Amino acid sequence: MTRSSPSWTHAARRRMSCAAILCGAVVGSGRAPEGVRAAEPVAAAATPSPGAAAPAPGVAEPWTRPGEDWGGFLGPSGNGRSSLAGMAVPWPAAGPRVAWHCEVGEGYCAPAVAGGNCLICDRVGDEIRLRCLGAETGRERWQQRYRTDYADTFGYDGGPRAAAVIADDAVVTYGPEGRLVCRAVSDGALRWQVDTSSTYHVVRNFFGVGAAPLVVDAGGTRSVVVQVGGSRPGSAPPAPERLDLVRGLDSGLVAFDLATGRERWRSSGELASYSGPVRATLGGRDGVVAWMRDRLLVVDPATGEVRSAFRWRADELFSVVAASPVVQGDEILLSETYGPGSVLLAMTPRGLEPVRQDPPGGRPARSLRAHWATPVLHDGHLYGSSGRNAGDALLVCADWKTGAIRWSTPGLGRASVAWADGHLVVLGEFGDLLLVAATPERYTEVSRTRLVDPQAARPGKAAELLAAPCWAAPVIAHGYLYVRGQGRLVCLDLLAR
Repeated sequence: MTRSSPSWTHAARRRMSCAAILCGAVVGSGRAPEGVRAAEPVAAAATPSPGAAAPAPGVAEPWTRPGEDWGGFLGPSGNGRSSLAGMAVPWPAAGPRVAWHCEVGEGYCAPAVAGGNCLICDRVGDEIRLRCLGAETGRERWQQRYRTDYADTFGYDGGPRAAAVIADDAVVTYGPEGRLVCRAVSDGALRWQVDTSSTYHVVRNFFGVGAAPLVVDAGGTRSVVVQVGGSRPGSAPPAPERLDLVRGLDSGLVAFDLATGRERWRSSGELASYSGPVRATLGGRDGVVAWMRDRLLVVDPATGEVRSAFRWRADELFSVVAASPVVQGDEILLSETYGPGSVLLAMTPRGLEPVRQDPPGGRPARSLRAHWATPVLHDGHLYGSSGRNAGDALLVCADWKTGAIRWSTPGLGRASVAWADGHLVVLGEFGDLLLVAATPERYTEVSRTRLVDPQAARPGKAAELLAAPCWAAPVIAHGYLYVRGQGRLVCLDLLAR
């Protein structure tokens, strides 16, 4: 297989998200930064009045409305579900009100939003940048940058992939080159950093580092759990894509103390994947569920002890796993698109055991075959994108217990989904934004739009706010929706009527 072949090209189009930042603070001006556009103010109880004074430079902007933060990848529960109620439905033809939007550089990551702050990562030139913006206004509070020499082996951009995580006044980012950084949300001050690639002798994965960190409370300490996938020194293969020749050592999954950055534990000889670990209670015990390059691991969050493992991956070198595990009760759903498709596992006294799995040779219309976007679960049904390439991908509804496809619809590419207020918020790969009823009986499209800059001098394609590829997962916090396309982050008000 050549690097330019279609089966290689699609491999990077996975669940890519955000990353890390490091030196040199730049304090915000208290005004919208260059490239940030605020929409015309509207009269709404939750919106600051047009005459409200701008905050002083670097001053926090607390939320003006109640709601739920979205500080970690796929939300507070790591499952893509929001507690939002009272969403304005259906949307106007132009879509929800644009609160603000800003330019972003390279990268595929969604923001982390908590405490009135929106933390967005990108790459500008040879620097990875982290900006702290007002979540409701887009005003910049501060930014931090560090130099990177990351170059994607297969031609994708060199920006951050892994989603940032906010935990109280700490923000943890994980760069594509493997730099793990913790900063203060309040002012961007550096707390600690670890170069995981050099420390653990990591052989670079196909598209760099892309799995989001996970913050867990265990053993009386808060830890940051990340996929590292280290090897013995000198393990680099003769060609960078020959990861089949690489063997892991003992640092597949590593936990670092959130306060100090010191290693707390390391676990397994698995190599890293692009699937973000999740926290779950299985068999009455707390655990971290991490889908590594070859196997799913369930580990003790306090010690890293592996309680159970299950291999689920395509028997193909040029394949990755990227969607996060979906957990319900003692069951775990894994879904990939390169080979075996989906499997439903149950945690039993004997360990992980399969409940059902897709038949061989499955196709996107017949079984859920997630690429990088994690499906969401609602009332016994999974909703998400199924398919390896943009042209054959379908938005589907699949039965949790049987795997049967209840409905499917084409034309959205490899879309990302979040659940809110009985609906699916769907971000298509090419910039379409949809609201779909979360019901298994049939596909019911409530609203569809392509976002346009409300202040553009001329409407039309040039004024559209979301350009392909739109690979970042949607974020919903305090009634606002945050979506990212190439070169732009957009904040929409889901409560405005």
